[in-house]
Amino acid sequence: MKFTGVPNGRIAFTSVPNIIFSELLPLMDDVAQIQVTLHVFYLLSQKKGSPRYVTFEELRGDATLMQSLAFKPEQLKRGLEKGVACGALLQVQADGAAWYFFNSPESRRAIEKIKNGELKLAADMRTVNDAVQEMPNIFKLYEQEIGTLTPMIAEELKEAEAEYPPQVILDAFRIAAENNVRSWKYVSKILLDWTRKSQDEKTRRPSSRERRPAITGKLADLAKQK
Repeated sequence: MKFTGVPNGRIAFTSVPNIIFSELLPLMDDVAQIQVTLHVFYLLSQKKGSPRYVTFEELRGDATLMQSLAFKPEQLKRGLEKGVACGALLQVQADGAAWYFFNSPESRRAIEKIKNGELKLAADMRTVNDAVQEMPNIFKLYEQEIGTLTPMIAEELKEAEAEYPPQVILDAFRIAAENNVRSWKYVSKILLDWTRKSQDEKTRRPSSRERRPAITGKLADLAKQK
């Protein structure tokens, strides 16, 4: 896989202060440190309210970040530790968990208030896009409906995401969930079945009558056992 370039049309942007490129990046000597720190900055830029922070569990559950870290929690921990050590991130322990802030004036003021007991951290923080129902990507769907990602499965998911429209993938995961079969092989069989039924429009969304593909062989036996 390689980057195909910025697409045409309207896309979202994240505003990054110049000082991050001129002063912060030269201090970083670890790939995980850079990936984690920049992703924390990105996530915080999507949030609203004050103070803005992320938790370790929130980062651990981020499929995009974990994919860039080869799905290794130890890489995430190292990236966070080095991000804190170089001053990019600020860490606070709350409710037995680690909370991370980007080192900004707003964050420093918030942490000072927390230390003085003037401010308590809220467990629930809404993001800017809460009002918009975004289509979950295939990696999030896999973690929600099946389980922990592995590098091998991630490669298969990338190929499926490139071949099928998001809505078709979502429908396939939903059908698997309805049949109580939490298996990527089962989902991919559904996608393949739809493809075979649509020779003229390979990636079209199936009609309602086609939403229950014929599953045969071991997968059919597995569905019946469930």
